[in-house]
Order: sequence, then structure tokens, then C-alpha cells
Amino acid sequence: PLLESFGNAKTVRNDNSSRFGKFVEIFLEDGLICGAITSQYLLEKSRVVFQAKSERNYHIFYEMLAGLPAQQRQRYCLQGAETYYYLNQGGNCEIPGKDDTEDFRRLLNTMEVLNFTVDEQNSIFRILSSVLHLGNVYFEKYETDCQEVATVVSATEIRTVAELLQVSPEGLQKAITFKVTETLREKIFTPLTVESAVDARDAIAKTLYSLLFGWLTDRINKLVYPRQEALSIAILDIYGFEDLNFNSFEQLCINYANEYLQFFFNKIVFQEEQVGSARLWAPPWGWGLGADPMPAPQEEYLREQIEWKEIPFSDNQPCIDLISQKPYGILRILDDQSCFPQATDHTFLQKCHYHHGTNPLYTKPKMPLPEFTIKHYAGKVTYQVHKFLDKNYDQVRQDVLDLFISSRTKVVANLFFGHAQVMARQRSLIRRSSTRTRRYKAPTVAARFQQSLLELVEKMERCNPFFVRCLKPNNKKEPGLFEADVVSSQLRYSGILETIRIRKEGFPIRIPFLVFIDRCPGAAGWALPSQRGETTELVGVLGAAFGLGFPHGRSWEPLVWLFLKEQLYQALESKRARAHHLAALTLQRYARTFFIKRRFRSLRRKIVLLQTRARGYLARQRYRRMRHTLIKFRSLVHIYVNRRRYLKVSMASGHTPALRQELTRREVVDVTHLEIPAELMGLLEAAAGERVNAGCVVLVPPPVLQPDPQLTLPLDINDYPMAKYVRGHFQEPAFGMLTAPLKAPLTRLDEELRHEALSLFQLILRFMGDPGLGGLQETLFGNYIVQKGLSVPGLRDEILAQAANQVWRNTNVNNEERGWLLLATCLSAFPPSAAFDKYLLKFVSDYAFAGYKPVCQRKLMHAMAQSQLGAAAARAFPPSLLEWTANRQQASMALDLHCFNGDQFSCPIHSWSTGEDLAGDVLKHRGLAEGWRGWSVAMKAGAQWAELAGHDYVLDLVSDLE
Repeated sequence: PLLESFGNAKTVRNDNSSRFGKFVEIFLEDGLICGAITSQYLLEKSRVVFQAKSERNYHIFYEMLAGLPAQQRQRYCLQGAETYYYLNQGGNCEIPGKDDTEDFRRLLNTMEVLNFTVDEQNSIFRILSSVLHLGNVYFEKYETDCQEVATVVSATEIRTVAELLQVSPEGLQKAITFKVTETLREKIFTPLTVESAVDARDAIAKTLYSLLFGWLTDRINKLVYPRQEALSIAILDIYGFEDLNFNSFEQLCINYANEYLQFFFNKIVFQEEQVGSARLWAPPWGWGLGADPMPAPQEEYLREQIEWKEIPFSDNQPCIDLISQKPYGILRILDDQSCFPQATDHTFLQKCHYHHGTNPLYTKPKMPLPEFTIKHYAGKVTYQVHKFLDKNYDQVRQDVLDLFISSRTKVVANLFFGHAQVMARQRSLIRRSSTRTRRYKAPTVAARFQQSLLELVEKMERCNPFFVRCLKPNNKKEPGLFEADVVSSQLRYSGILETIRIRKEGFPIRIPFLVFIDRCPGAAGWALPSQRGETTELVGVLGAAFGLGFPHGRSWEPLVWLFLKEQLYQALESKRARAHHLAALTLQRYARTFFIKRRFRSLRRKIVLLQTRARGYLARQRYRRMRHTLIKFRSLVHIYVNRRRYLKVSMASGHTPALRQELTRREVVDVTHLEIPAELMGLLEAAAGERVNAGCVVLVPPPVLQPDPQLTLPLDINDYPMAKYVRGHFQEPAFGMLTAPLKAPLTRLDEELRHEALSLFQLILRFMGDPGLGGLQETLFGNYIVQKGLSVPGLRDEILAQAANQVWRNTNVNNEERGWLLLATCLSAFPPSAAFDKYLLKFVSDYAFAGYKPVCQRKLMHAMAQSQLGAAAARAFPPSLLEWTANRQQASMALDLHCFNGDQFSCPIHSWSTGEDLAGDVLKHRGLAEGWRGWSVAMKAGAQWAELAGHDYVLDLVSDLE
């Protein structure tokens, strides 16, 4: 995504055209990619400052303007793309189907992967923003000393660019309006004309973008550079042949590269097919290292008595010579003209006309226009010579280098400092290579491009190349449209049709004759073709080899190679593959038969053994059932006898057996020996023998007032299983009923709370399993546990977790019911923490005992709702007698409420009802839809009134009174 954003742009023929050549070398070690090197060629810098109609600048500018946050756009003084001269020349700034914002987000992710720091990213966006602002620097001309000079109109843009690049505004303005000439004693500043000032401005913009692109490529290479030498696969993605409405210096270089690569393609495919190395048949074990399997094909054709005539093909060597041959190739003339200060595009064009006017591949215009036409392998292209010399020279002035090297932005200074060092090295190399002192001649763009192209071809010649031809179905950039003439022209000029013709008329398959004999019908299954015609030579060779007679009375010499056409070779290979397939099927058939028979015998032995053991198992089961029935019958008889004896004794002693039996059923193990705090023991002893007034809590019919809106479980409740909380918050990932005291708390607690948590677990064990605990003592015991959770908030989750742990997989129904009663009582007084509430709600919803499911669900969801409203985290007092009674019977609660006008209402209430909630329910019932907030209730006990704040809980008044 990085190189695509910075190196691709929309053209008239492609919405995502690569505007630079890319050679990617991928290194492999043990079948895995271990590194890569990317080389880039001839970035189209002119696109930064100019775009033709219906084209765009590089993608990165539009993606940056669309994806940067508003704060950063304001920091870089950026606006819409249509406001910048460098972006709006082509017309529409958007591409249908391309989301620049999403592409920019993907680009930022790529930069993070490539370890670009935030400062480096900001520096990149500063450089890109400065390029856009440079395009909006305008000039006007004025006369001074009888000379037209340029002055900057938009000083604001100059200051913005200087601020972004951290350079001097005065120095930047001088760099684009004056030319500096250095003498031995001084610097002479010569004012520029408007046209020259525009060229200087554009040159700085192109240099900034070009250096930034090269820096990005180097950063990628440093990150993925291979650590050691390894085998490699190289991929060359080069720009295609271009013929636009306006073809300039870049198109000439691009088409020259395509000419050179087409020449390389011809050399590999055509010349070597006919002259040096057609495709040879190789056995699976290879020919041996360094072996030369056969000489040139033409000599072999003569020696093997095969008639052959060379097939002509299009050779584009003359076109390459026209462009680059010394001393008068077009690019050579351009380099020579770039050395003369007085040379112009016109003098360059006249030189080209003079030296190549008679060349059939070169055409002069009929009218005196600044253009020339070259006949390439893909067709004629007319080039306009406007600014050829400027684009070829493309050197950064020393004053511009000094200006940007002094930048306070590290990336900008390093870019130009590195460029200055490269120029200095080139200057020293040229001076050392010369035998006499001469003036330094800066390397031109054309010279550098030719050198890099030669190096690229040398790399490719050292490899085994494969060619992938990309064909455009149409020139309209529309899907599903196939234009036959467009495709056929591409097939023709790319040489694919000629390649097919050579492959068809020649003998590309050459097999050693002895190898063929080994694969013949007697050895490997190749059958003789029955048809004649194109296989006459093969039949003759086979006849001579096997003594079958010679066709046409010709004599045959001993052969070394057998020459085959592609079609015949494929037919013979198909028959051979068919014979191998049939042989393999036969082998598989017999092998499968053998394995199936062996599997059947083994399966039959196992079935007999299984039947034997099954019969024995069923007989033993029948015996055990009969024995169990007899034992059960004897037990029932003993129970009947013992029960009658026990009833006689009980009636004589006066005890109530039903109550004692009820208390005894809850006991799983003996818990009466577990310690009880002294204060709790004193309360239990004081409450022994006391009876609570049973008339204060009675059953009533459903109240007239409507209940609260129905509560609903959270939508994501299934994402909070109890097992997940156990794994994340329990000290040990174990969850289930325990019959012995804990050695360590279930959850992770502070050190000072650990002893308290272990004592509470012993109390929970006694509450659930003590057979002597009942009545008022049971209520006091439970409220003591709840009071511990109210007074120490850090123990609340531990208490709830211990109660939930004891009801999970509890084998005693009565003991489990006691645990759910305790859990419901705890949820009446304090809620779990936010980290535990949904897990506990999920556990209650899935595994609650009998009628405790709706009780615990409502209490837990009411508590969670109060916590979300920011209300008090817990009740002030433990649950009242009303709540204990309602929890035991899994019933709802109601209170009688009296108004001062004499009205009386039976109002539904729950453990988490506040004074404002209860008063609001009554007021709404009486017709007051609005204005009910702020009301509360009070409780009268004898002659005393107990006031209640609106946010306090109603049942805390009752508990306080109790």
C-alpha cells in the first residue's frame, strides 16, 4: 500500500497506473521468504506538477486530504483537493469505486507495521503539504531596468511552505525568483522571469517528492533486507507502452524501456528458439551439472535430415539504435545538448531532424511543429519536445540544496544532505576517471536511466526469465467489454502470435533416442500413432529403429535425438498417462481387495468377541438386578418394622418427629463442630426459645397498583458464563460444593481479609447444614453473614462466590435449598461488583433451584439498576422479617401505605425500592403523571415518625425498627 499510494496515479487508460518501474527481488531460504530488495526506476516526477485532462496526481495527495483528521489538516493549512493547482488540472479529483479515506487508513497501518515513528509520519505529511502549497505560489511580472522579472503574489503560501519545511521564508522566495551564479569572489543573484520562476517552483516540488519517494523505498529495503545470501525470485513490474495525447520526455524513456525489454523478449523466445536453445526434454533426474545436452538446432536439423527453413520475426534493434546508439541516438543528442548553456528544445529537435531525417523509423512533421515521430514495435508515437532539456537536466541548484539542508525538520535536512553527498560522489568519480582536468558534467536523467536499464537487463540475463503479458480488453476502462481489434493488435505487436507460429512450425520437443526406446510400447506404454501426415518423420524413425521398413525408399542413419512437435508430444504423453492410470487402477483394485478381506476377518473376530462379552455382561446385570431386588425387599421390611417401633417410642416421649426430620435432612456432613464467633453465639443463645409474632407477616391478594415494568436480561448475558469468571478471578480454577472448610479464599483478596473470608465460609457451611438451626436463630445467623458483607465491601464478591460454589453440584436437595435462600438474602442487601454481576446473573438464570430463579434474578437486576443510576451500593441494614419470609416462600412483597386524606393502598415493593419509587407509584396511580419526583414516605411507630430520604431504601426503615 505504501509504494502504491506514492507511486500510482490515475491516467486516461488506467485508474491505478504504476508511474515508476519496480524490480522486486524476493529471497527464499528453506522454502520461506527471508528478505526482499526493491529497486525503482524513473519515477514520473512531472506528474507532481502537471496532469493531463481526466488524469490525477499521485494517490497519496488525495488520500491525505480525505483521511487526515480535521486538527491535522488545520495544522498543515490544508483544504479540499479542488483548491490546489497541482491537483485540479485534470478535472475530477475522485475515482469511482475508490475510497481515499479507507486507503489512507490502510496506509497508516502499513506505516506502523514498517516502524515509521509519529515524527517521521508528521514529517512526510509536512513535505506532501508543502508540495501542494508550492503549487499555489503565483507570480506576476514587472519591469525593472528594461527587463521583465517575476515577483511573488501569494506571500502567504511562501510563509506556509517555509513553516512546514522549517526553512527561511526569505531564502525560499529567493530560491524561486532568483538564479545564483557563484564566482571566485561573490554570488551574483539574477532575477528570473515569470516562466523561469514557475519552472524553479516546479523543480523544487518535483525534487521534494522524488527524494521522499526514494527515501521511502530505502526504508522498506532496510527493514526487509536479507540477512544472508540466498536464492531469489525477481519480479519486474515495469510501465507499459504509452501513446498519450501529449507525449513528452517521460513517455520517450518509458517506450525506450519497453523497446529494450521487447528486444530481450525476442532474444529469449525467437532467436534462441531457432538458433540456440529450444525446449528440451529432460528426464526427472536431470542432465547433470554443466552438461550441454545438444548443439544448435539448425545443425541438428541438418544432421538428422529434417527439412527446416528459418522463420522470420520482427527485430526491433534498429529502433533501439535510433534512440540510444552512440554518437547520434536521440537520447545521446539530448545529453550533448544539455551540456550547452545556449541550447534549446528547438536546437535539439533540429539536430534530431538532421541526423535521422532519412531513417525509416523516424518521421519529421510536415508542418514546422516542435515534435517528431518514432515507429516503435507497438506503433507510431509522436513526441512533443517542449521542456525536453529541462526534464533531462533535472539538477538541484546548490543554493536550493543549502537552503533545505539547513531545515530544522530532520527528515527534510537528511533528504537533501544525502542527495548532496550522492552528487559529490558522482562529481569525484567523474574527475578521477578523467585523464585530464575538465569541467564537471552532471549526469542527466537519460544517462542515468540508460545505465539503470542496462543493469536491469544484466540481472535478467543471469536469471531464467518468464514473461507475463497483460492484455487490455478495451481502452475505455469498462468491465465486461472485449474489443477483438484491441486485443489482436496487442498480441501482434508483443510478438505472441509469432511465438505461437514458431512453436507450431518447429520441433520444440527433442528427446534422446535411447530414452525414447525406454519409454516405447514394449517398455513404458507409448503407442505408435496411426495417422500419417505430420507424423511421417516419427513413423520413419520408428520403422528404422524396429526394422519395420523405410518409407519412400529412403535410408536412415543411427539417430541421437528424436524431434517431435508439441501436438504429437502431448498426444503421446496423454496415451502414456492413460496406460499408467489403468495400471494404477489395477494395482489399487487388488490392494483394496486384500485390505478389505483382511479387515473383514479382523472385524468378524472382534464381533464374535464382543458378542461373547456382551452376553456375559447381560447375564451378570440380570443377576445383580435380582440380588438388588431381594435386598431392597428386605430393607423395606426392616424399615416398616423399625418405623413402627420408633413411632411407639416417639409417642411415648412426646417429641415432634416431623420437625426434627426436616432439620436433619439438610445435614450432609457434621458441621456442628465448626467455630462460631462469640458475639453470634450470644445472640443465638438469647434468641433460643423466643417466638416471633407470626401475625405481622401475612399473605395478601395481589395489590391493585401495577407492578414495576418487567425486567429483561441483558442481550449479551450468554457471553458471561460462570466458568469464565472462575478461570479469570478464582485463585484455583475449581468450582463446586465443598464439605470441608477452605484453606484459602476462592477469589483474590487482600491479606487482611483472607482470615475473615475463611471464617465466613465456616458460617455458610453451618447455615446450610446445621440441623439444629431454625426459626429466629436461622434469621439471626443469616443476617450476621449479610452484616459482614455490608460492613466490609471487599468481602461481598467472596460471600456471593462461596454461596454460589456451595449450590453448584450439591447432591443434597435440602442443603442446596438453604444455599439459594442465603444467596437470595445476600442479594437483598448488597449487589455484586461490576466485574461479577453479569456472571452471577447468568449462573442464577441457568442453575437456580426451583422457585429461586425469578427471586434471585429480580433482586440481582434491581441491584444492578441501582448501581447504574449511581445510587448507594448497598443497604444500610440486613433484610427484614418480611424479606426473609418472602424469600422462603419465593413470593413478592407488599406494604400498606396511608395518605393524609385517608386513602389507603396496598403497594408492591422489593428489597431495592426507594422512598421516591414507592411514593411515585402511588402518585402515578392517583393520576399525577408528572411532578412525582421528590416525594417520599415516612413510617409511624407508636407516637414516633421515622422520616425517609427519597434515595434511601424503604425496607431499611423496617429493618431499623426490628
